Amino acid sequence: MTVTMERIERPVPAPGVATAALARAEARRMWHSPYYWIGLILSVALSVVWSWTRMPTWETFHENIGMGSLILAANLLLATHLAAGRDHRAGAEEATRTMPADPGRRSLALLVTVPIAAVTGAVVYLAALLLLLPTWPVGQFDPWAALIATVIPAIGAAIGVAVGRLLPGVAVGPLTMVALVVVLFILLAAGMEMGRIQNHLFPVPFDMLDFGMVYPFGWHLLYLLGLLAVAIAAVCRPAVPKTSAVVAVVAVLFAGFAVQREADGVPDVIDSRVSVLAVAPEKLDCRTYEGVRYCALPGFGDWIEHWREAVEPAAELLPAAADRPSVRQIANSFDGEPMTPGHPEMIIGDTWGRMGVWAEDSRERMVRDYVATSVGILRRTDAGRWVSCDGAGQHRTVVAMWLLALATPEKDLAVPRIRYGQAETQAAETLLAKPREEVSRYLAEHWIEVLDPSASALAGLGVTITPPPIPVEPETPQDGQLFNPERGVCP
Repeated sequence: MTVTMERIERPVPAPGVATAALARAEARRMWHSPYYWIGLILSVALSVVWSWTRMPTWETFHENIGMGSLILAANLLLATHLAAGRDHRAGAEEATRTMPADPGRRSLALLVTVPIAAVTGAVVYLAALLLLLPTWPVGQFDPWAALIATVIPAIGAAIGVAVGRLLPGVAVGPLTMVALVVVLFILLAAGMEMGRIQNHLFPVPFDMLDFGMVYPFGWHLLYLLGLLAVAIAAVCRPAVPKTSAVVAVVAVLFAGFAVQREADGVPDVIDSRVSVLAVAPEKLDCRTYEGVRYCALPGFGDWIEHWREAVEPAAELLPAAADRPSVRQIANSFDGEPMTPGHPEMIIGDTWGRMGVWAEDSRERMVRDYVATSVGILRRTDAGRWVSCDGAGQHRTVVAMWLLALATPEKDLAVPRIRYGQAETQAAETLLAKPREEVSRYLAEHWIEVLDPSASALAGLGVTITPPPIPVEPETPQDGQLFNPERGVCP
């Protein structure tokens, strides 16, 4: 038998064509990588869990997404490191020598994982945002902060390729990831102890500034792009060594410049006049419902509906002629001046429970504070100070307990920041045993006396407790006693 073999000459593909074909193959392999899917699912899940209990703001959402993107970057580093070291495992080196693309071109093909990582970062961002619906972040949106979540995974993918081409051993990928985690922890510790520059080297920017003070996210993004360029240049080094060296040097210079400008853009004093002006009354989003004025920080207006759910059941119990306290949202710094001189004002912060028990806890805290403000127990000057005083014997304490019992009948809430005993509890039960309309009419006729801590306003309703002497000068907490000091009689 005669066998005839015919040799068919096939043209050798151009290097660019071979590189493109390899890139498509690497993209398909990445799609089937378990590290890719574990990183995607884990980063989405953690980003949502970290934002689950509190109503999201853009600041906290971007911080959580940034930490989630670090998880994704770590998994992509492992995936791309294995892909880059494929040529050196299981005797594959001899086979790869016959391929039309040299190792440098194959390294370039692996860079397709960088845009895949960036797109995956955007998918994580959008998925976490949608999974938090129907709640939506409030506050000031910064597009530069959003783009950071796409660059961090790309850096992880590029580092994995660079390390994999240089050190293809299977164990090197996990060791590299561990080493980077150690570096990140050192950056966090050094940033707190050694100065401001180290704070800005951490990939995820933590905006600790007060409201109204803009963090330089744009410079931080430029810093991360510099790191990405350095990693890509390391991957391209075998194919274009001179160009890669120039790109790496320029990228390092730009990254260092960006960090310096970012640090210079953050003021030294947190409670500067900029933040105070940002929460001035004329800058707030103010709306009036059922006689109560609500003033939210710019961008936080959607939370007013949640505040109304807590406040209105208590506000409608107040006499028609009574001043219903305004609700004013503040950040860490504000001017301390009332929006309307002489009008009671309740202060609320910039956090709120998102759902379930967390939202219920926020509502309970707000209704307690609103009732205490309505009867003059909690004053605007007490905002941010965990101080308590003795409200025993004061008839306004009894009225506050009566208001809370009717506004939240399913709860047994205590009047906040004051101390009282069994006598006040029994007096409140006396009021609750009477018809609501009778008590409401009486309070409307004696409301000025109710607000007086030294008056026996409820004597006509059978309350016989005796108010204690009120000090002429209200006691103030001593230095270092901001946490639950026990003052004397509530003024």
